[in-house]
Amino acid sequence: MQLKSLRKEAGYTQGELALRVGISRETVSAIENEKPETMNSIGVEVISKWWAVCRQKASEQTRESFFSTVMDYFGFNHT
Repeated sequence: MQLKSLRKEAGYTQGELALRVGISRETVSAIENEKPETMNSIGVEVISKWWAVCRQKASEQTRESFFSTVMDYFGFNHT
């Protein structure tokens, strides 16, 4: 996913984002590294919070890429 790019572009460390989203820094790292067990256990709520925290500071290209990737990941048709 594009979550790491979104976080970095927004200017947050893993720890800062973890505090804002309400998860551990280790979970942020596991999500960014697409650990299968973590990816299978996170829900739309975590992704939604991540998006809410970072979207204002991200470029339009990053926002579009993130949206497309998330829609594909969760199996939604976005065309």
